[in-house]
Amino acid sequence: MSGMRLLDRHMTLFSGSLRTLLQRESDRRRWADSPYAWLFQPYMGEESVAMACQVSAVQPAVMSVAAVVLSPRQVHTSRTWVATLVASSALAPATLRRHHQLHTTHSPRSPDAECLSELAEFIGNRPLVGWQLENTIEPLNGLFRNVLGFGLPNAQVDIAKLHGRQLRRLHPHIEASSRLGDALTRWKLPPLTWPSVVSEATASALLYLRLQREIALTA
Repeated sequence: MSGMRLLDRHMTLFSGSLRTLLQRESDRRRWADSPYAWLFQPYMGEESVAMACQVSAVQPAVMSVAAVVLSPRQVHTSRTWVATLVASSALAPATLRRHHQLHTTHSPRSPDAECLSELAEFIGNRPLVGWQLENTIEPLNGLFRNVLGFGLPNAQVDIAKLHGRQLRRLHPHIEASSRLGDALTRWKLPPLTWPSVVSEATASALLYLRLQREIALTA
């Protein structure tokens, strides 16, 4: 399974655009002598981090983020980073309260250097996994670029693409859904009972592990 995980990780990493790859290399060189240099180094362990982000439709935007650690055989729900990030004090309290209640996060935090450095430290240089990951974390990467000067440099695995590849392999006549809930049902995993960012990140992690097992069995 470990070899397949590495294969999927590298396939996803190198399937990114040339611009993305060049930006990562540029950032790696730029931050080589900084306290963040280790974030740009290749990860040699077995763990990954499942990510989920939800951004409000109102302006100024509020963002809820969850990151959950997983290993090849287990999702470590006890090792979770979760917060609602509020960049502006102009946000209406009712809007913030609704977002906070919907996504079940801790007290709101300002996405300042201390907060984002804490999240970067939690993620480390481990690969990121998530449903439609590139779109999911782009708003978060925007905050990282504005505050710290770089986006998350981690290798990434888009579980939606992994799900689509495996579904086409086993059932070429079935079209893959773009909904995480449908994928969970397809692979007989527990449904999302509440749309919190923690539950989304955890469900993504479980789906990733299930797909890895399916790929190993059918390889």
